[in-house]
Amino acid sequence: MSKIITLKGIAWDHPRGYEPLRATSDSFNKMNPDVLIEWDIRSLKEFGDMPIEDLIESYDLITIDHPYMGQAHSNNLLLPLEEYMPKDTLATLRNESVGPSFESYEFNGHQYALPVDAAALVSANRKDLIESLNLDLPNSRNELLNFYKKVPSAYKVAWALCATDLWCTFLSLCAQDSNGNFIKNQSIDIVIGTQVLDELKRHIENLHPESLNWNPIQILDYMGENNEIIYSPFLFGYTNYSRADYTKYSIDFGNSPKNPETNVSTILGGVGLAISARCNNKELAVEYISYVAKSETQSGVYTLNGGQPGNLKAWKNEVNNVLCSNFFTNTLYTMQQAYVRPQHMGWNGFQEQGAELLHNGLMKNISSLKLMKELNHLYQSIKK
Repeated sequence: MSKIITLKGIAWDHPRGYEPLRATSDSFNKMNPDVLIEWDIRSLKEFGDMPIEDLIESYDLITIDHPYMGQAHSNNLLLPLEEYMPKDTLATLRNESVGPSFESYEFNGHQYALPVDAAALVSANRKDLIESLNLDLPNSRNELLNFYKKVPSAYKVAWALCATDLWCTFLSLCAQDSNGNFIKNQSIDIVIGTQVLDELKRHIENLHPESLNWNPIQILDYMGENNEIIYSPFLFGYTNYSRADYTKYSIDFGNSPKNPETNVSTILGGVGLAISARCNNKELAVEYISYVAKSETQSGVYTLNGGQPGNLKAWKNEVNNVLCSNFFTNTLYTMQQAYVRPQHMGWNGFQEQGAELLHNGLMKNISSLKLMKELNHLYQSIKK
């Protein structure tokens, strides 16, 4: 009797995060009966903040955010996939990547994860209410400021502005205004940053009062069950909410408002599937993540089980777009023009502390210039 090999993985706590991995593990097991894959779950905040060092001893398969690549490289935490996968397979996955998703998991010549989930900040709307109110959704940030004035008082616009998501929106607007060139020598351009914070304060005056507390999931849950919030211009998209019967009301997604003078959309999110450098069954783990990342799996079992694929063929698949109310077609521009965050050693600590600094500053209405000086002082204190 063959010995059963068990691989352990760590996913994140949303059906989009764990359901497609469980489904692909089951289908992989049918092809490889001697291999079992078990998934534990961590919170979305832990996904963004928990150091990889806390995971590599316990897990073979790790879902990961791309800013961790520098840390993973410096401390030899993850398997360099180019040493275990054929060049042509990696080249195919690169060519089939949604936007810069594949490249975002590269660092210093090494590929440390495969993009199995693609995301960026996009917009969400209640199409039924938007149409009944005869409103046109804004394409630019200036149009967004005017849009508030047209929304009847019974309805609201919401942004995801808890500390983590405020940080993502702040970076997105800075990237839009600078065409992606606002960070240099561990310093954020103080003029651009100050202008963006001033603009955020103007937006906040027009938003649902819970915006500074909410993350994307909280907004989308609320939008899907109530008739108050009709639009959210900047949040990470979730195809689940555009699928029939996921919530009481279906939510439509589109591109976020942008700065028409530049080509950058919003910051890249998504999930990479990586392998711990401590994994004892490296070849099997590589075989599994390769299976999850390939276009056939991404277009089929992965998306059909609540996943938000990282493969372009899956995004252009007609069946998937019908299933998700054209989520993929309607947000593809944003994905293709997405801004990739820095990946250097220390960035993760900076973004966690910087997010709290900005959030606290907006809550207390601290001067934008003062906030930027404090933010850059913090950035300079972080060791690469």
